[in-house]
Amino acid sequence: MRYLYAVGLLAALYLVLHYFTELSHRQKSAIVAGLLLFIAAAAIYDVRKAEHDAKVRETVLKFQRHQLLHCGDLIVSDGEYTYSVGTQSFIANAGTPQAGLIVSASECR
Repeated sequence: MRYLYAVGLLAALYLVLHYFTELSHRQKSAIVAGLLLFIAAAAIYDVRKAEHDAKVRETVLKFQRHQLLHCGDLIVSDGEYTYSVGTQSFIANAGTPQAGLIVSASECR
């Protein structure tokens, strides 16, 4: 919804440019088109970031439910790994064959 407000703001900006500046129609259109592209890129980034965050949240929930995760060639379990919230990764516990190995949660399924 907030992107609709941004488009409305762009329309208002175009009207201000139209009535209160001495720019050509082409220059005004280029300014508004550039801002519109910027807003569209921000919207696409926002959607992709939300999808990525949802995938990581789902992976962490599976880990907390004691399910096995497949991370590339590795199998991650809560018995051998610890989840690090700050880096959103799984760190192998000491005394395991993969001790010290860090696996990003975004690589897991």
